[in-house]
Amino acid sequence: MKTKKKRNARAPPSLSDVDDQSPTITKEVEDAMKEHQNGNYTEALKLVQATLSRHPSSALALAALSFCHLKFVFLAKHSTTPVLSDDGLLQLAETFNHVKEAVDLSKRAVHLCPNSLACWFFHVNALYKLTEYDANAGHEPVIEACDAGLAIEFGPEDLATEPQIEEFRTCLRLFKLQSKYLIDTKYLENLKNEIQELQERKEEIEERAITASMNFETPELMPLPENKREIKNPKKVTVLNADTVERRVKTYWNDTMTMEQKKDLLRIRIRDLKQHFAKNKLAMEVIKQAVEYATGAKNWKFSSNAVCCWCGERFFDGILTADHMNSVHLGTFSDELDSVRPEFLFDSLWDTVESGKWKPVNVVEAKKMLEALSRNEGGDKDFMKQKWPYCDDRRREEIINKIQAVLRPFVGMKCFCPSHLSALMNLILEMLKKQVPEQLLMEYGINQTLLSVCFLDISELNLVFEFLDNLANICGLRRLVLSLAMEKAMGEHSVANYEKIVFNEDFSCVVFDKRMLRGELMVPNDGAAVTSSADDEIELNDDEYKDAILDWLLKGGTNIGEQLKQWTYLREASRSQGKELFKIYETEFHRLLKICEKKVQYLRDIKVWQNLESICVKEDKRREEFGYEPLSYKYLLSNQRQIASTNSNIFELDILWNLLREDHVDNEIKSWIKKQIDEMAAKLYKLDAIIGTTTINMQQTGKKLTVVTGYDYRSILVPLLKSFMRAQLEDKANKDAEKKYEAVKEALLAELDDIDKKKKTDKGGAHGGDIPPNLEIVGPIAIDELGQDKWKVLPVECGGERSKNA
Repeated sequence: MKTKKKRNARAPPSLSDVDDQSPTITKEVEDAMKEHQNGNYTEALKLVQATLSRHPSSALALAALSFCHLKFVFLAKHSTTPVLSDDGLLQLAETFNHVKEAVDLSKRAVHLCPNSLACWFFHVNALYKLTEYDANAGHEPVIEACDAGLAIEFGPEDLATEPQIEEFRTCLRLFKLQSKYLIDTKYLENLKNEIQELQERKEEIEERAITASMNFETPELMPLPENKREIKNPKKVTVLNADTVERRVKTYWNDTMTMEQKKDLLRIRIRDLKQHFAKNKLAMEVIKQAVEYATGAKNWKFSSNAVCCWCGERFFDGILTADHMNSVHLGTFSDELDSVRPEFLFDSLWDTVESGKWKPVNVVEAKKMLEALSRNEGGDKDFMKQKWPYCDDRRREEIINKIQAVLRPFVGMKCFCPSHLSALMNLILEMLKKQVPEQLLMEYGINQTLLSVCFLDISELNLVFEFLDNLANICGLRRLVLSLAMEKAMGEHSVANYEKIVFNEDFSCVVFDKRMLRGELMVPNDGAAVTSSADDEIELNDDEYKDAILDWLLKGGTNIGEQLKQWTYLREASRSQGKELFKIYETEFHRLLKICEKKVQYLRDIKVWQNLESICVKEDKRREEFGYEPLSYKYLLSNQRQIASTNSNIFELDILWNLLREDHVDNEIKSWIKKQIDEMAAKLYKLDAIIGTTTINMQQTGKKLTVVTGYDYRSILVPLLKSFMRAQLEDKANKDAEKKYEAVKEALLAELDDIDKKKKTDKGGAHGGDIPPNLEIVGPIAIDELGQDKWKVLPVECGGERSKNA
């Protein structure tokens, strides 16, 4: 028997089975690069491809081939071929293929040799090029790859030589800084487009919801099928037209029903209601849902979004559902993120924005007034209370009015925060102090009021308007204002009123408000579904009763089946639209979260820049001291770089490297730092504006969610109750008419019997057979009338006409 040899377990292979330091591979790649340097790019590409075919796991060959593909991308970028021509489009497609090949090859090289700075350099280069040709490729992967490469210490296994290492590090830092700048620039632009897109989607959903709601016809608008109604009589079935039914019901209501019976009509037992609709499965389901909801929520108003779409937990209130989804599924802001949400100004600015002083000021005269007030030791020195020297300058006034028009929604909607006020006032005062001494502006508080804009000339006013206009565009303010105005206009025409109905104490009956009997069909109510002591205290006098409730009952048809179908469709559409709106709410929530995270990052970054500025400012102060030997900013910042290196502050190291990589004089360094601080401050106040509008957008989405998914069970329950009440009333009216019919019939038959007896008596009595009967006593009677088997009478109202012979 042969024994099976045990195979030794093989060790897992290393990432690369090829020694990239081997002379063979190194020489082949170097030969290919020489062809590349001589301009033979195609030949170089072929040589590297041949090497890679023999050594498919060579990171060096993969990196070199990626480099060759990128060279073709570079050549295409500087091509003179028109882009929109056939050759241009073909070249663009080929170039994009080169970029994708470069990314794939460099990615494989990094995987095989993760500790090679050279491989990471080629990979970063390829990723950066990809962002230029693919709109969906972001710069975040570029930054991640840069950080991975910069984290590598030089080792013997690196494919780059030691002199190349520092060059690669420099390039990676530049790629990283440039990518961060582009991310920040595109981020704000993308936010603007996203805000507008979501706003349009919300309006489209709301329009669909309004259309669905309008299509939900009320009972008053629903015709009777063929304008007929079948009334079942225990003795015979007769088809009556609607007018006859209505006349019969009104006769019964006015002549027969007592006040107590009318009150009882407004009280419907749930058991009777269910029995009436026992064969209507959909109606039974609606009644069950309405009763179940009303007994739990104590209100008729409900939300189809009352069930959490994530975990299925049910609530009796749409607001509770929203709170649950926010806290449990969306999450909450950390203390740090919550702390960067700005406080918005209103009370301190609204009066200023709405004041009547927004007119062009004669600056020359105003300056004279300020100087005069400054010299005047007594009297009122409050320039704000003085009569300002206005001038008639229509062009300036037009721009001032435009500035006020932009400020009004900013302040009124509470989207204007201290960072906006600070940036705007700094812009105004920088221009204004060219005409009026800064000391005077500060002494009389002109540097603290938005009305200082009225002192500016046309070109300066245009700059202020441009500042506010850009801010409004970035945060989507105008689109939001328009949407809120449309929402308000639609809201004024979409308020639904319903009849007041409540349950009794044990929820066995539904009771209409007693005031309906005196014609008050729609009384003020909050949708409460349970009776209160106030309902019991309502007293009605007999002389207050009116027939308006009868008209309400008889008005329209009772096509309940069609209305129930529309109700079901409305509910389904509501749930669908609610889910769409909540997805938008979720998007807005995560946008706000990301903006706050971005603001935290910017605050940390600006603090680094401000720290560098403080180093320069301290040096300036020391230079003013006698006998102090000045130190250059470059020397001081180099020392700071050593500190940052110890603290592992990567951002500070990057910006210090960028500042110090070239020789700059002190003024250039100081100006560069100031420029970066200003740019960071601009990003921060733009983020504040987006935080403001996003917060309002979320509130608006929440309200739309409540409106779209919010309904009132009375909108379907009242038609069901009316149908039941009408059927009950018609049945009682029919029975009453039948009873009266029987009484009339018996009286008529008795009268005929008396006539018949008298005729027989007369034939054998005084008149004899030859003497005609007294027509005044008997009256003419047709022979057919005496045939009782042919006599037919329909149920009619008391005192109504007889029917024709059948």
